[in-house]
Amino acid sequence: KFDKAELFLNGSEVADHTFGGDQTDGSFLTMFGGSSDVTASLVFAGYGIGNDGLGYDDFAALEAAGIDYSGKWVMMLADEPMKDAETSLFPTENNEVSAWTTSRFNKLRPFFQTETPPAGIFVVGDLSMRQNGSVYDAAMAGASSSAGVGSLSLEKPSGEGRGSRFPTVLNISADLANKMIASSGKTVQDVKASIDSSLKPVVFESDMSVRASVANIIVETFSENVLAFIEGSDPMLKDEYVVISSHYDHVGMNDSEEDGIFNGADDDGSGTVSVLEIAEAFQKAKNDGNGPRRSVIFLNVSGEEKGLLGSAFYTDYEPVVPLEKTVTNLNIDMIGRIDPTHPGDTDDYVYIIGSNLVSQELHDINIRVNEIIGTDLDLNERFNSKDDPNQFYRRSDHWNFGKNNIPFIFFFTGTHDDYHGVDDEPDKIEYERMARIAQVIFGTAWQVANQDTKPEVTGQGFN
Repeated sequence: KFDKAELFLNGSEVADHTFGGDQTDGSFLTMFGGSSDVTASLVFAGYGIGNDGLGYDDFAALEAAGIDYSGKWVMMLADEPMKDAETSLFPTENNEVSAWTTSRFNKLRPFFQTETPPAGIFVVGDLSMRQNGSVYDAAMAGASSSAGVGSLSLEKPSGEGRGSRFPTVLNISADLANKMIASSGKTVQDVKASIDSSLKPVVFESDMSVRASVANIIVETFSENVLAFIEGSDPMLKDEYVVISSHYDHVGMNDSEEDGIFNGADDDGSGTVSVLEIAEAFQKAKNDGNGPRRSVIFLNVSGEEKGLLGSAFYTDYEPVVPLEKTVTNLNIDMIGRIDPTHPGDTDDYVYIIGSNLVSQELHDINIRVNEIIGTDLDLNERFNSKDDPNQFYRRSDHWNFGKNNIPFIFFFTGTHDDYHGVDDEPDKIEYERMARIAQVIFGTAWQVANQDTKPEVTGQGFN
């Protein structure tokens, strides 16, 4: 998706751009949303953060001030009050930045899910400590996960693009923001400094009439998910399915690099070859007359790097089997390397994420299998929390199964210096350790596929 956009204040054009063509203005850029042409007044909503136990609530401040943002443009600061790029001023665990910064949609969700949404949202991006002062970079940082400009998004069977469900969201510069709130006598720099020092919200209305006109330009492209299927041997259980998944796409090429090919050996070559090896083991068992009682689907999806698109297409639009018959998803994404927190002799680990969010039983099965096989892996739960600032539980294809309350485990060994870089090469893969992780995944899948009952759903996933 590309776009052409124009911005008017009190009827006068102040900025315009065409993404993918001549960049005529660097002061704003569309993050996502459909085509729109809306004129409305403006509300400044601080950081746009609601109360989640941090003692800070811009929405409560808006309500206390009697400010209704429905049908109006909302302006807010990016991220959260921060000491530096990694340290929050909020009382978070270890003072790490929270999901209000690491998950853009976490911040925008309240505006999208209300029955009385705003006309659109302006995010002041170039004051962010994490976005390097560039409106363009700040907007593009979330493009892959938010159907933004220059990004890919799924087309619904109706032909409607995913992003058009949402109000228009634009990333704007502080200079442009100050023009929009000039009548208040405030600047966004002063407001930010006030909030950061006091941790008290600052909200207000502006009498500026704001018009943003955005015209989407859609360019179609096509990709495929690739799957294989082994039918279960039990006539009563073969209509239940275990899905083992990975993604085979990566981030492409970069002409500015001497070696411009992003090979993605770990991300997610390690996952795709593990799925193939696990599939081979299941097929060998079936050929020997010992096939799984439940059916097993081996699913390699595309579009993960553009917002989990392949798995979303599978779960949301065209699952090959009913989701209610899918008893477990085991997702493998980046299990071939060692992250910086595990040097030397502490490398016998794999992070397990989400295993108990939907099913404690599945979590227990995985632990027991690891003990029985004797791989001596540390099944590390460091990131196994919805509150983890990295938000890894959202960041791979298990997310689309978990949101449908399907028990899942995400197997992952962490990021590293070559993450999304041209140096993510096959010669850096820890093959023996990766094989042991794959053995645990196979064992977990084997147990789920063969036990009398499916893993009990005891949680509500992401709901």
